[in-house]
Amino acid sequence: MQVKTKLMTALLIPYSCTFSAKAAELDSVANSPWRNSIEIYAQALNIRGDSKVKNLDANVDIDPEFIMDHIDMGAMLRWESIYENRWGFYLDYSYMKLSGETDSLLQPDLSKIRAEMELRQGVLEAKGFKRFTYDFGIIDYMAGIRWWDNDVDTKIHSTNNIGPSINKGNSPSVDWVDYLVGARLTTKLNEDWSTYISGDVGLSKDTSFTSALQVGFRYRFNSWSDINLSYKSTWVDYDNGDTFAYNTVTQGFLVGWAAYF
Repeated sequence: MQVKTKLMTALLIPYSCTFSAKAAELDSVANSPWRNSIEIYAQALNIRGDSKVKNLDANVDIDPEFIMDHIDMGAMLRWESIYENRWGFYLDYSYMKLSGETDSLLQPDLSKIRAEMELRQGVLEAKGFKRFTYDFGIIDYMAGIRWWDNDVDTKIHSTNNIGPSINKGNSPSVDWVDYLVGARLTTKLNEDWSTYISGDVGLSKDTSFTSALQVGFRYRFNSWSDINLSYKSTWVDYDNGDTFAYNTVTQGFLVGWAAYF
């Protein structure tokens, strides 16, 4: 009987050590002064406004259907960290690459023109914030930047032998940084639901005005994840006076899933 007891003890020691290590790991995460989250999301984008590439003016009218028909690549990701529920920061990056072409440009002399366009746009938002807790909710006072990175590649060339030959291209690459201040209010509705509103305003050397507004709800699935349901809109009026101008509103419904650790 004593031999059996010793044998069982020897067999259970590794499992006991494993459970103890897991418990210690979870306890260290729970006791860490840092609270982190990573969120993947998708937004049904609508982009409206005006754009100018060198001497070419164009109206911008892009809806979710157009994006789904012409998208080559896309990614939307957000990281947020807060220390002792007081000081924090977040990084939010969205990227999309669109391409399209048409053969339907018929000139008065019956020459046929083919036009091709490729658009790559990346937007990185980085902000630090200070958190204050009130009776009605939590307010994060924020300051940071929004970096725009736009590449537009256009090509126009003849596709038949009627009329003069045309072969033109334009490939400007423009990026700039806007400086922002803003705030975010979060209010808990019950154990699982919370609502929030976040906004900012800013400008830069070539940006006369930029602003963003996001309103939504978060639903908590469990202790380590939730879903984000919101509507987000971003305005920008940029003109470098030379090669590129971009005066648009980007808006749409957003759905995201976040994990906390």
